[in-house]
Amino acid sequence: MEKSFTKKLNDIDIERRLLLSENCIKDFPRGHEAYLKFKDEDGQVWTFRCRVPPGGGSKPALSGDWFLFVRSKHLKVGDVIEIALDREKDQAAGEQFTIKVKKTTSTTRN
Repeated sequence: MEKSFTKKLNDIDIERRLLLSENCIKDFPRGHEAYLKFKDEDGQVWTFRCRVPPGGGSKPALSGDWFLFVRSKHLKVGDVIEIALDREKDQAAGEQFTIKVKKTTSTTRN
């Protein structure tokens, strides 16, 4: 069964870390930190560090290769990413997440 969520990127996502919504936390391994593999649309696998702060209501944050991903895909504020989790797919390879990018066409700057 696949679950997915989308996020419109903001300046914190581009410059510091990708903050995910609180309701996504159940889709990520519990604990303070985990390294998760994400496969992009080109088939390249990225390893993102997922930090889930202790306590209820904490938002998971992705870092690590996230910054390489941002630069590689030329992401900017306003672009949208879609992350999908499929617990039945690619478990043997450890690649349970896919990530897709939807680029914005606007050239407006904040």
